[in-house]
Amino acid sequence: MAAVLAAVALLATSCNTGESAQRTEKVHTGRHESPSAKPVKQEKPPQHAKSKETDTPPQHPKSKHTDKPKLKVRTYVVARVVDGDTIELGNGDTVRLVGIDTPEVGQCGYEQASNHMADLVLGKSVRLAISDENTDRYGRLLRYVDIPASESGMGRVVDAGLNQIRSGFAIARYDSRDGYGFHPRENVYIAADKATKNYACAAPQPTPTPAQTNGGGNCMAGYSPCLPIVADLDCADINHPVQVTGSDPYRLDSDGDGVGCES
Repeated sequence: MAAVLAAVALLATSCNTGESAQRTEKVHTGRHESPSAKPVKQEKPPQHAKSKETDTPPQHPKSKHTDKPKLKVRTYVVARVVDGDTIELGNGDTVRLVGIDTPEVGQCGYEQASNHMADLVLGKSVRLAISDENTDRYGRLLRYVDIPASESGMGRVVDAGLNQIRSGFAIARYDSRDGYGFHPRENVYIAADKATKNYACAAPQPTPTPAQTNGGGNCMAGYSPCLPIVADLDCADINHPVQVTGSDPYRLDSDGDGVGCES
């Protein structure tokens, strides 16, 4: 009996010792295990439910389209017309129109060209456009003169210089053909000049001589009224004053005042 109890006790002791060793091994193995040995579970970021606001692009309120303010073009009032190609402004500046030339004082067409320019611009507000030069040697502004549609009376913008050419009162001049710089409207001006007949004055009529007025070949030249052609004639033969218009072959104008036989 005693032998049996001793065997049971030995067996119980052996079992307890094995379980303790297993627990120790299990704890030891877990502590030295490399952290990277175990796969790390990657968690997906939480999926948020799509909303209608996310699916549809944000709607921005449409702004009303507004045109950019237009720059106001400066205009100048024409106070005086000097001639067919030169004007004076209300601010005192003198403007010589670019690329044209009109008759000078005493030349054929001077009055017509000046009057036409006055009809175009005098008292009106005009716009000035710069060409290839700013001023001439006289200090005058070199400009194109444009008449706005509201002032031209033609329902459109009118180039005063070009209008002078097309009306026959100016020619295209002072451009690259004459040794000056090329100006922007040169080709248009030259083409208009070639296509337009210039204004022409009527040929002057010869003034009849006093002899022709008073009988033609039967009158002595140089007197009015007519005196007959004779060898000699004096005031006693005439009995009236005579206008001496020539060399006075009858020597009737003794005092040289142009009137013979005054008394």
